[in-house]
Amino acid sequence: MGELITAAFSTSNLLLTFLLGLVSLYWLSVIVGAIGMDSLDFDLDLDADIDLDVDIDVDMDVDVDMDVDVDADVDTDVTSIGTVGGGNVFLGILRFLNFGRVPFMVLLSTIILSLWSISIYCNNDASWINPGNTTSMAALLFLPNLIVSLLLSKIFTAPLVPIFAKLNTAEKALVIDGKVGTLMTSIKEDETGQLKIDINGSIVSLSVQSNDGKSIQKGDKVVVIEKMEDGKAYVVQRIEHY
Repeated sequence: MGELITAAFSTSNLLLTFLLGLVSLYWLSVIVGAIGMDSLDFDLDLDADIDLDVDIDVDMDVDVDMDVDVDADVDTDVTSIGTVGGGNVFLGILRFLNFGRVPFMVLLSTIILSLWSISIYCNNDASWINPGNTTSMAALLFLPNLIVSLLLSKIFTAPLVPIFAKLNTAEKALVIDGKVGTLMTSIKEDETGQLKIDINGSIVSLSVQSNDGKSIQKGDKVVVIEKMEDGKAYVVQRIEHY
């Protein structure tokens, strides 16, 4: 364990260790928000959005903006990686790696975890690949590490592709407008919050914003008015008496 900690915080692996820490914090925050631990004393700005037009888009602000949107339309007019045209080839590669088919943060997490694991294996004092644990050698190893990690991410996320495809299809049939739900996080002015609603016994979480730009507190009841034009969130109105 001591050797692992030493290698993780060495200069060669420090950046990836930091990124892995951010990803771990991200998913910990998602879990805390999902189980609704209202007894916590701090206000967690978490937006765990099951978007009805995208697979799953989870956004969180923790002093850094990790809002990355990979639209499911990435497969438009792409039939194979070998399609003629640089743009189509790039989109084909993204499609091959399951971008747009699996939530971006799931892909990013598996890629970073693979990068970190391979880097720790290669860059430590006991390694036969980079026994001196030099940063120059670690830099040379990064590109092949990235390629291998992307391929591993595709393998690890492949079983999730049909699951999220079915989830996306089922959610498109849900009627959201007019539904009443409870805010899981506060909405501050024009910021986005998380709404939990019960649809036919299934709990669905949505990304929502206030209809008039005013703050709405966590735990308040709101009604869904409509979906925003950008498709990333819904507009809600606070119910005064419910």
